[in-house]
Amino acid sequence: MTRALAVLVLFAALPSQALTDRSGPYELQVLINGAPARAFRHDGETFVLGQLGERYTLRVVNHSGQRVEAVVSVDGRDVIDGKPADWHGKRGYLVPAWSSVDIDGWRISQREAAAFRFSTVSDSYAARTGNAREVGVIGVAIFPERWYPPPRPPPLYPSPPAPWNGGPRDDLEGPQRGNSAPRSEQGMPAQAPHTSPSESLAHKSAERPGLGTEFGEAVSSQVTEVPFERARQRPEVVIGARYDDRAGLVALGIEVDGRAITEAELRHGAEPFPVVERGYAVPPHGWRR
Repeated sequence: MTRALAVLVLFAALPSQALTDRSGPYELQVLINGAPARAFRHDGETFVLGQLGERYTLRVVNHSGQRVEAVVSVDGRDVIDGKPADWHGKRGYLVPAWSSVDIDGWRISQREAAAFRFSTVSDSYAARTGNAREVGVIGVAIFPERWYPPPRPPPLYPSPPAPWNGGPRDDLEGPQRGNSAPRSEQGMPAQAPHTSPSESLAHKSAERPGLGTEFGEAVSSQVTEVPFERARQRPEVVIGARYDDRAGLVALGIEVDGRAITEAELRHGAEPFPVVERGYAVPPHGWRR
């Protein structure tokens, strides 16, 4: 049994795969000033355009008929405890059926969060806590809730109980609701994240261009803990998005401002006589000279 966070609001695949902002009945929205941020599809992935200093909010939308747990990461950091993201042993946000939940920032208590704000890579929360390798990515692992069928009604004329033979006794009817969560979800420490040679880039965050996400100002964000049991140990799907500023997206070949006509194309399409014919006013019907 894991613990999920239920946000008190007024309105009711795996990490190596291509990241898209929606899959099946689940959707991730990045909101800037309350409106969806500009997003682009490129090479099968979703890229969000951000600007230095802007505050953003994450909205996880559940279009299914069952509640789910959403384990969320930003820049490779879990948004609840701020440690390296790991969907095996991390708590998530409870998203009711046919509803959504807004995630305001890095959680610092059950009453407050530190706002998500686009920053330089060197000022990002990930860089300031020691590792900027995963800066520029948002991930959401979706876990549907385990469902148990209702117990069958007792028979109208129950048969007499069998005599006890002194062996083990089981008085429970139906499935055994034992804790099927992995060890890290039962209070055991999670394994340390695997390190790779590319982590040497993490210490050069001051030299990296583009955006990260800083640990912003405290904002009101009320939550409470509720029990939640995952249907499976692995997420049903991982959705998410990559983000950067305009220069970073353009460098990837994304047409942020639409395709511009090059100087070569302008010169190649130039016409020596652009006015094909010189027209005159057409007299109205019934006009006489």
